[in-house]
Amino acid sequence: MPSRTVDRPVAEVVRCLAVLRPLRGTPVPHFRAKVRDLVVVASSSRGGSSMLAELLRSSPHLLHLRGELNPLLRLVGLDHPHSGTGSDVLDAAHWHGLQPRSRALFEAELALDAGSPGTGVENLAVDAAWRLVVQWPGLGLDPVDLVRTAEAVLDRDLPRFARALIGMAGVNPWYYDLPGRSPGPRPAGPPGDVLLEEPPFALPRPWRPADEHDLATKPLVIKTPGNAYRLGFLRAAFPNARLRVLHLTRNPAASINGLVDGWLHHGFHAYQLDEPLRIAGYADVRPADRHWWKFDLPPCWPAYTAAALPRVCAHQWLSSHRAALAHGTDHTVRFEDLISGPHARADVVERIADWLGIPFDGPLKRAATDGIAATMATAAPRPGRWRAREEEIRSALSTDVLAMAERLGYAREDDWI
Repeated sequence: MPSRTVDRPVAEVVRCLAVLRPLRGTPVPHFRAKVRDLVVVASSSRGGSSMLAELLRSSPHLLHLRGELNPLLRLVGLDHPHSGTGSDVLDAAHWHGLQPRSRALFEAELALDAGSPGTGVENLAVDAAWRLVVQWPGLGLDPVDLVRTAEAVLDRDLPRFARALIGMAGVNPWYYDLPGRSPGPRPAGPPGDVLLEEPPFALPRPWRPADEHDLATKPLVIKTPGNAYRLGFLRAAFPNARLRVLHLTRNPAASINGLVDGWLHHGFHAYQLDEPLRIAGYADVRPADRHWWKFDLPPCWPAYTAAALPRVCAHQWLSSHRAALAHGTDHTVRFEDLISGPHARADVVERIADWLGIPFDGPLKRAATDGIAATMATAAPRPGRWRAREEEIRSALSTDVLAMAERLGYAREDDWI
């Protein structure tokens, strides 16, 4: 199993997190072994997983991570190129091959991250400091100073709190998922040479950490598109959990369009590459990003480093669903049903709740009926938005893509909303 030579900024982040860990509370000991029900949302990038996860966060009967799993994997070298797979693929051998120190770090951070949305702000300053340290690994931010700064500007209005803290930390607000327009021009290029979290960065939020009773009685939902390639790894990492795969699908045209938007956005940087990309419609449009691959890194990606951007995006869509189906899925949800109006959305969320074995009532029912604000979106979802670049997208619809679309229930183009 390849071992990681830890980058200096990552080693410094690990040191800072050790300073913050005692301030974040007491993690459940043997956390992984006590998780009894693990639900993995498997989807393509820009497939609607952020919206679905936010809807499910409304339920008090579920557990979640505060953000994506990727930063925790990158802290222990389970990312490209350190994993040795040449892509986002991780299997059981990667878990069993982790050094004891890395395994302990992963488990400690995971145990402190898991929980559910809260109402108070007791831990918000420390959590905000944690996020800034992870989001800006190259700046050498002092964790204790960040906690003091966050405490000084603490505010129940989360966007206002985030803007104040970001301003005092001296980092660029354009790299955050903030409502409204940020001051100054949009940035060109990534927020740094070493990234643990992909921008747009998540904001701190009130949170209630999971306790032992939660782990014994509530499903833990993990949402990161790249996890479609990590299902074997997750099964090994949670040895006592029933693992269920919630497969979220979206038609290829809309998904490819969303991915193209994301590649051309000032965020979503995932992997820095030694050789510059020659992707037509990307490297020439965003030259400051030409060394950065965006979103998930599927197998065979080197064959697409000089392809047209829609073809790259079609490969990402196809590969993620191919990986999920190869592993086996347990329940399927169409993203189109989540954006087709309150009745369709409530119906599909009720079916998810029934499959999860949780009540469809209270905050979850209200969120399903009323809808939620878009998260991590480059534009608000609307029917047929992909037709604005229809010719480009149709050129990327290979025989394999169309066959997968048919397999997922999108044989009729009338369903491509």
